[in-house]
Amino acid sequence: MSQRTRRGVIILGILFVPSMLGLLFTYEVIRIPFPTDMSSSPAIGYQEGPRIAPPDGAVPLQGQAVIPEEFPVNPVPSDIASVQRGQVLYSLQCELCHGAAGHGDGPLADYFVRTPEDLVGEKTVAEFDGSVYLAIQNGFGQMPGLAENLTVQERWDVVNYVRTFPGTDG
Repeated sequence: MSQRTRRGVIILGILFVPSMLGLLFTYEVIRIPFPTDMSSSPAIGYQEGPRIAPPDGAVPLQGQAVIPEEFPVNPVPSDIASVQRGQVLYSLQCELCHGAAGHGDGPLADYFVRTPEDLVGEKTVAEFDGSVYLAIQNGFGQMPGLAENLTVQERWDVVNYVRTFPGTDG
């Protein structure tokens, strides 16, 4: 290697190495934010506020879910079709915790601090259909609300099915 080439490499090294070290040091000190995933995005997360209220007079696509200040009345007749739909939905959404017969003895029941509600017990049988509907919609205790999983019609179908359990006099 010639004297001139060696001198050029040394000059580049003298200029390049401190520049790179300076850039690395600057990044560590200044900490320029660089998002790498969606968890640090400014988007509003699931069930976080602020939520935008619907405009006055807006009608939900699925109908009014709850009548404020009172229990809703079951608008779905408890016919064979409704009970069959409710049975399928119950097996998908409720049976894991409440059990096949609604006694609160489903496969996941042991994992809860409080045993899931016995749907054929005196307390639940005495409730209005609207009260059971609200428990399905909003959840209760450790039970999650199923408003996003079930439409208004489907929630009433589940209520109609639950009312057919033996001991509920449905």
